[in-house]
Amino acid sequence: MPGEATVMRLPFRSLLVSLFLIPVAIGPAEAGRYIGPSAPTSVAVQGVVSDTTGGVVAGATVNAVVAGRSVSRATTGADGAFRVEVPAGVPVELRVRRTGFADQVVAITGDAAPRPQNITLQVGGVSDTLVVTASRAAESRTRVTESVTAFTRADLDALGASSLADIVRFVPGVNVEASGREGAVTSMFSRGGESDYNLVLIDGVRVNQSGGVFDFSRINAAEIERLEVVRGAQSSLWGSDAMGSVVQIFTRRAGAANRPQVSGSTEGGSFGTFRGDARLMGGASGRVDYSAGVSRRQSDGAFADLLPEDDTFKQTAFDAGGGATLGNRVAVRGGVRSTTADGTSVGAIAYGARNTGSAYDTSDRSGHVDLSHSFGSRLSGTASFNYFRYKSVSADTIADAPYFTYAVLEGTPNAIFPNGTRLVRLVDAVEFDALVAAGATPGAGQFLASRRSSNFPFTSKSEFERPAFRYQADYDWSGQRFSAGYEWEREFNPLSDNVRLDNQSLFVQQLFSARDRWFATVGGRLDRKESADTFFSPKLSAGGYLVPFTSGAVSSLKVFGNLGQGIKSPSLSERFGGSFTDPAPDLKVEQARTGDIGVEATFANQRYRALVTYFNNDYTDQIAYRGGVAGDGIPEYINIDGSKADGWEMEWALQRPWAGLTASASYTYVDHRVVTNVSTSQQFQPGQPLLRRPKNSGNIRASWVSGRVSVNASARLVGDRHDNSFLSLRTVPNAARPMPITTDITVNPGYTVMSLGLDVRAHALITLYVRGENVANESYESVLGYPAMPRSFVAGVRVNTGGRR
Repeated sequence: MPGEATVMRLPFRSLLVSLFLIPVAIGPAEAGRYIGPSAPTSVAVQGVVSDTTGGVVAGATVNAVVAGRSVSRATTGADGAFRVEVPAGVPVELRVRRTGFADQVVAITGDAAPRPQNITLQVGGVSDTLVVTASRAAESRTRVTESVTAFTRADLDALGASSLADIVRFVPGVNVEASGREGAVTSMFSRGGESDYNLVLIDGVRVNQSGGVFDFSRINAAEIERLEVVRGAQSSLWGSDAMGSVVQIFTRRAGAANRPQVSGSTEGGSFGTFRGDARLMGGASGRVDYSAGVSRRQSDGAFADLLPEDDTFKQTAFDAGGGATLGNRVAVRGGVRSTTADGTSVGAIAYGARNTGSAYDTSDRSGHVDLSHSFGSRLSGTASFNYFRYKSVSADTIADAPYFTYAVLEGTPNAIFPNGTRLVRLVDAVEFDALVAAGATPGAGQFLASRRSSNFPFTSKSEFERPAFRYQADYDWSGQRFSAGYEWEREFNPLSDNVRLDNQSLFVQQLFSARDRWFATVGGRLDRKESADTFFSPKLSAGGYLVPFTSGAVSSLKVFGNLGQGIKSPSLSERFGGSFTDPAPDLKVEQARTGDIGVEATFANQRYRALVTYFNNDYTDQIAYRGGVAGDGIPEYINIDGSKADGWEMEWALQRPWAGLTASASYTYVDHRVVTNVSTSQQFQPGQPLLRRPKNSGNIRASWVSGRVSVNASARLVGDRHDNSFLSLRTVPNAARPMPITTDITVNPGYTVMSLGLDVRAHALITLYVRGENVANESYESVLGYPAMPRSFVAGVRVNTGGRR
């Protein structure tokens, strides 16, 4: 209503003005003295790093950070001493890190002649690292109480990952399924949520398509420097799509103190596979850093013996970025990224599809400019301008001859998993006719079904754009942080007039810390969605150490818990309709209430780590497709009651090497089911488990290092899961089932995939490696009808010229 819209705009405008006035009001008090022309441009900060016993700590990294950017770096010597050059008269953070100790951050005021900084490190987690996504600010992982998994560049190399999908497969609570070959559409399901419940960010830029859709195969692993996955609803900070997880990719960057550095890799192997990348990055004058890289991967396809034409996939990606410190209190950073991918859409190969003339081509562009400023030692803010564009063309230019699928099945047609229809085997027409003539009962409890399938020529184009602006202010004091911000974004389809939605939001967050042992985060976000009402998403996260890091049999014991609200807006096509669906202007925003509690412990002086987490998720107003059986007979999207999911994540790690060996393992149990009273399809029957999400899954990773040689091994275990062949098979009547019915294959058997890798450091700058994927040659279908990649091998070389001063 017009009146209602006016009422809602006023608070947003008033609060937005207040948000920008906070730095102005506090700034003069915090700004410190003016640095005149005669003042020194830089000063030396020096000191000694020691442990709690008074012993010096050698080999600690001391990183000087101004306005969020590294300006100088040093490593402590044998005497624990360090010296870094920093800009004069500006607040500086010294971030100190050493394996086995907790990260330490020391704030220095903008004095022209700073006092010596002697820093004491506390015993910390062996696997400690800085994470950003959980709170939109850099935090030590030991202080974070959310469920976070982080991967470094070394992890990616050890896994032999070629795409983002190859990495997130090893996140506890996450299942990743692909429709076949390299480059095929790949979806991620977190803790029983839908595949469009994962917000994906690249350097802070949201890169999901409208409605949260994201293909995890289309991000080349060569672009990634670090990856963070936060599980559970995170809409209190990140807004729409953050229903099940937030996945944030950080591309490679250098520090301002780094020399120019060239790195790259090239590899080739089975099925005409080639992957390569090259990158230049470095820093200058302690104030500027830059990075630019290009990557390429391609494959001729693994099923050339089955298909009538090439099943190639080619992808090229480019990214570049840089940052600079302007004066003493302002820093600017920007980046651009471009990716193009060309592939095919060959259909369900296992069921007889042999499409020709198909194409599935995509391209995306993204960019960002971030302007950070500080007002004294406590108050800072960042304004970000982001842009994302996606284009795709899906086509089939040839009408292929019809094909037939003949199947021997068992189970109960259209029943709830795991009692639904299973495929026993596929047969040809001759055997099928013989089985029909013999009574259509191939074995005990078995029956026959068939389907005639055909395709038709089509071309479908899709475009999507999202410009966005965000401002966040942070106020730090005594280990606490208060954050507040405003965000605006617009989503639109350039191919259709009036297909556009705006969203404005305000968010606040308070991080508490008590004695650097107990931690809590309280926050909330108010989203005003055009044509979809206003939503508030709260969050509470808390935890701490019953036993802080120490030596001994039990070297730490941490407890934590989280409660959060998530939202996901309908896609533009769901709301505005398309060529084959009606518009649904009254479609509601999907919502989720998620929670988890967990215990993390380390043992034997942190040699071993164990983590157990229980989670519970409640999804409401989920959007489902309903065929044209009512109204005007045209299909439409509707809201259903929703679904529930709860389960356990268990992790174990040998994190301190034992004779060069480190290892980790995880197991996930997820009980998920539809609770709707409206059955729109076989997938959304009440009590039915959700599609392509196994109840039982796990993974194992191990690495052994000896001198210049390292061996890496991994295994993924996925249990039986509910799926759908989408064939609409017609059964053949027999004595047990005298009437024909329409059914689908709905049970997908589990699988185990093992991989091996060998790395040899031939030179300080050169590493040779070989990788084997699916080395046991497991035959399985990640998605029903689409065979997964068989055994394959690649060999390659990595080069890195270094770059640290």
